[in-house]
Amino acid sequence: MSSKSEIFQQMQGVRVARPEDTELVPGPGFAEAHLSSFQKVLGARRSIRVYTGEAIPETTMREVLHEATLAPSSSNLQSYELYWVRDPKKKAAVAEACLGQPAATTAGELVVVVARSDLWQQNLSKLLKVMTQDGKDLPPSVKFYYEKLIPKVMSTDPFGFFNLLRRLGFFFTGLKKPTIRTPINAGDHRVFGHAQAALAAQTLMLSLTAHGYDSCPMGGMDATRIKNLLGLPAGAEIAMVVSAGTRKPEGLYGPRFRLADADLIKEV
Repeated sequence: MSSKSEIFQQMQGVRVARPEDTELVPGPGFAEAHLSSFQKVLGARRSIRVYTGEAIPETTMREVLHEATLAPSSSNLQSYELYWVRDPKKKAAVAEACLGQPAATTAGELVVVVARSDLWQQNLSKLLKVMTQDGKDLPPSVKFYYEKLIPKVMSTDPFGFFNLLRRLGFFFTGLKKPTIRTPINAGDHRVFGHAQAALAAQTLMLSLTAHGYDSCPMGGMDATRIKNLLGLPAGAEIAMVVSAGTRKPEGLYGPRFRLADADLIKEV
């Protein structure tokens, strides 16, 4: 479990490496030891619509939220935030903003997943501070990537003129060689932020399942109300609300089914 000191340090922008975060490496024997457990977690994760209302223990929730931050993240910019709604009045208001659906009103916990593409510069600065703490020198390629390339690629112009030049530059460069073609405008940044948020949300739900709890991702909501309730700035966007807790039998609405693999998986 995360100690209070670990949680505090993480909140200050410092990742505390724990053995379980780093020592497991896929390789010979890994599948034999872990594949069955993963498949059970994957199979057990269902979207539950009715819970008992019982809260998840605080230590478990903190562990689950930490594990969610281990989700993949482009350039490790982690352009998202996870709001664990603990205040009873705010929790009730968020549930109401989720259109009063049972998955929200009966949940033991609610986590609002927020896309924060507007934080990429701030997060980049934090990453550089962590990577160079104690006077460490970055390898030249890493230094160039984070200090030169990322700022150049991610920077866009809110007024649009520079964005047009970027579009033309990407187009002509792309005629000669593969090249990055986004972001060009605010819309591209939004896509970037929501992709990072979705990865964190999926990891959060799988972690909840592994810890013995259920979840449900909710997109049916009044995002503006939730944003105002949390006091979020203009650049923040609600990606989804994830409810969590212990299911009631009637909370599983039906058997799982999916489209055929041939409809979704293409070999080229």
